[in-house]
Amino acid sequence: MLPAAQRGRYRLIQGHLYFGLHRFIPRASTYITFLRRPVERVLSFYYYARSTPDHYLYSQLVTERLDLKTLLARELTSELCNGQTRQLAGDEWEDPQRVVTRAALDRAQANLTHFRVVGLLEEFDASLLLLRRAFGWHWPFYVKENVTNEKPDETFLDAETRGLIEEANRLDLELYEYARKLFDEHCRAAGDSFAEELCHFRRSNRASARPVPRFARLLRRIGLYRAKFTTH
Repeated sequence: MLPAAQRGRYRLIQGHLYFGLHRFIPRASTYITFLRRPVERVLSFYYYARSTPDHYLYSQLVTERLDLKTLLARELTSELCNGQTRQLAGDEWEDPQRVVTRAALDRAQANLTHFRVVGLLEEFDASLLLLRRAFGWHWPFYVKENVTNEKPDETFLDAETRGLIEEANRLDLELYEYARKLFDEHCRAAGDSFAEELCHFRRSNRASARPVPRFARLLRRIGLYRAKFTTH
């Protein structure tokens, strides 16, 4: 572990992290997160893994020509089974062999109430504006990059595969609905001007089309982060 003085210098730690990292930071910490619809998240994971040679599942997926149904049935990774609940419940559930139970869901929901902003990937623009208001950012204009082009839309997913995904992610489905309620509450609390501000942001963002290829660079531009950026 890094010395406390060095850990205290970081202004931002970003990544797919388990809740609880604040215990190792020698100053007050603020959490933000983006959740994703569980079915869409599993689809994205599968097609990203299948198209990324340095992914830990790539070789097996390609060599054995595993489809998503087979991957789910063989349980080759814990990331496809209530992965968002596992991470938000905290590092107590970091062991992939530990089954994610309703106790983990209860913990994850309780932890979410401590987050400054709970965003949704499906409401990305509105989530960015909530972050802007929370932290006093400049307008966070962006363009999409690193999109998995071959991934089909979940509306075209066959019923059997969808059923397998939903069965494996029942707790994540509940967690997402809880996060949606928190998100809606934050939007309502932002006031009547929020909807107009969102329309303005979307128009301006389309017009700007200035590339911001990485989240770290986005944070630099809007003024939240100016120190060394690191992920673990």
